[in-house]
Amino acid sequence: MSHPVVVPVILCGGAGTRLWPMSRGARPKPFMELPGGDTLLAHTYRRANAVAPQQTLLTITNREYYFLCRDEMENAHIPTEQGQFLLEPSSRNTAPAIAVGMHWVRERYGDDAIALVLAADHLIEPISAFNTAVEQAVSLAKEDWLVTFGIEPGYPETGYGYIESGESTGPGTYQVRRFVEKPTLEKAREFLDKGNFLWNSGMFAFRVGYFLEALAATCPELSSSAKTCWNTTLGSHQAEPLVLDKATFAEMPNISIDYALMEKATKVGVVRSSFDWNDIGSWLAASTLIEPDANGNRISGETALVDVQNTFV
Repeated sequence: MSHPVVVPVILCGGAGTRLWPMSRGARPKPFMELPGGDTLLAHTYRRANAVAPQQTLLTITNREYYFLCRDEMENAHIPTEQGQFLLEPSSRNTAPAIAVGMHWVRERYGDDAIALVLAADHLIEPISAFNTAVEQAVSLAKEDWLVTFGIEPGYPETGYGYIESGESTGPGTYQVRRFVEKPTLEKAREFLDKGNFLWNSGMFAFRVGYFLEALAATCPELSSSAKTCWNTTLGSHQAEPLVLDKATFAEMPNISIDYALMEKATKVGVVRSSFDWNDIGSWLAASTLIEPDANGNRISGETALVDVQNTFV
């Protein structure tokens, strides 16, 4: 198990309603065009390919977005044969998607494969710092830790969950003491002062066999229903892309992976990541992608401004 296969698993869902109408049901946040013309998903595909060159990239998405995802993979210059897809028949939370995805990875690569779970709508730079963090996460995941990526907070943000880190487990990695819900501004300032609190990025690395064992212990209902959904899906002998069985998928608990597993498991680690990270979760976050003009305005598209300062248009 010295050089396990690392399989990127990209979660591409969510309507991103806070950014309507730039993000909407028919074309959600991962497909938003950034300054320069690329989308968040194309950036994610390139990043995943850089850390696991020529490895299969598994995208878990709603079947309505399948062709959009294929287009973005092409735009990112990833060969078509590298892309595999698990298509959800309805919208669920992160835990059902990841649980079924781990069965897909185990089916093809075995229990010792390391799944690198990435969100499709994060902007991360530079890739070199991301690659370093992934190497640290994989080292810890090989030792049967459930690993998440924490981001060093640059300011007291109230819109993110936080991770309190504890004892060191290796270069750049720590035990997780606890997960904290989105805090008040006063609490966020306190976390920033303490120095061992990190933003919860929602990215993970797991050894697949250990993930499935741990999930059976922390959330047996989800574990059982994910196995049923996977076996039922395989039993229907579907061609690629694989569409998950509608009835059994709908019966899976609608729960996040943090609630189902990470907050309850015993061996949970965090990589203290130094890369720049933006989940473009608000108009303020979206505005930071554009350089301001002399009046502090950040502009996208054709505009006519009269006596306007410090505004995102």
